Amino acid sequence: MSAAFVAAFGSVVFYNPAVLGVFSTSLEAEFGWNRSDVALAVSLGSLVSAGVAPLAGLMIDRWGGRWVIGLSGLFMAACAVLLGNIDTFWQFVTLYTIGRAVATGAMHPASFVAVANWFVRRRLFVGGIVSMAPRLGAAFIPLLATVVIAASNSWRAGWIALAVVALVAGLPSLLVMYRRPEDRGLLPDGDPSPIDGAATAASTERAFTLHEAVRTPAYWLVGCGTTLMVFVGPSINFHQIPHLMDRGLSGPQAAIIVTAGSMTGALGGVLGGLVAARITMRWTAVCSLLGMSGGTVLLLVASDFVGAALFALIYGLSFGAQLAINQMVYAEYFGRRSVGLIRSSFQPAQLTMSAAGPFVVGLWFAQNGSYTAPLLGLSGLLIIAAFVFAFAEPPLYRAPPTDAV
Repeated sequence: MSAAFVAAFGSVVFYNPAVLGVFSTSLEAEFGWNRSDVALAVSLGSLVSAGVAPLAGLMIDRWGGRWVIGLSGLFMAACAVLLGNIDTFWQFVTLYTIGRAVATGAMHPASFVAVANWFVRRRLFVGGIVSMAPRLGAAFIPLLATVVIAASNSWRAGWIALAVVALVAGLPSLLVMYRRPEDRGLLPDGDPSPIDGAATAASTERAFTLHEAVRTPAYWLVGCGTTLMVFVGPSINFHQIPHLMDRGLSGPQAAIIVTAGSMTGALGGVLGGLVAARITMRWTAVCSLLGMSGGTVLLLVASDFVGAALFALIYGLSFGAQLAINQMVYAEYFGRRSVGLIRSSFQPAQLTMSAAGPFVVGLWFAQNGSYTAPLLGLSGLLIIAAFVFAFAEPPLYRAPPTDAV
């Protein structure tokens, strides 16, 4: 669990667009790029990760997260170092695209699939704990970059600091991570070996193949609901700092709001896992999506630090809970057998939407100078996603018959 936590934390270097938002104004000032130009790198990275994700899913199912996470950390560190030495727009777009594709399509999902493979009964609780990692990363990694940039008076030094974070995040998996507990002669959740053929959580778990999963309504409903949500999340993550500054907050104040929202998101991840274990994952998802919708409206109308803090509280808690659910829902609904492949099979659509969100919002702002219509639209999409999740009942699983002895 600890290796997965560290990996999820470090993936934020490229996974969360808020980190790039720290560099946005510096890049615009030095190179003359506009906000949609910078957002284009986020979108292209998401598009490329849509191609990376299915291959990474196969690798995770076959070999586990150990090498996927370790190599991803190396690639991300190399991209961050090179980003600190760019001189042209094509260099920026190419390097950020590669880093984001690796983080989003490989490192981030691998950390959660590892947790899904090692836990069954405690999956939601442990998944909620690990889901704290990207929110804590979103709280502290942009702050780290901001401090380094301010102290060195150079945005290039900020990328070098992020390279160190990415490199360190990939190392623990190489040392301690294994694919599944069965590979080490263990059982999920640390359960003891069964006595006299008694059933265990692992033996009674669903075990869908991808072919079986796609024939269930739950696969399509969960996929569509999550796809709508991931259009919204990156859009708000990337544009919240510029929007808050446009609304009158200073740069440090906006950074504090992002940090506060990420901290409440970390708490929301744990609460989401606990609540989902009690009232079902489906209804927890509905409530968290509606909370995100209301939080988006609060972001739109925030005009001072107190209003922005209220947005950080409501949206942060709701987003954190939804993040935990998104990472564990496929394992809970379809089991561990092919969770990497099943999860990644819908990611091309999800990551395409993730790619479109920040760019579309940035393009609207460049043309109209206002975030009003985009934020209202994003709030509406979250309401639709909540409605879709309301119908996503867990699928029935019929274990294949065993041959008589």
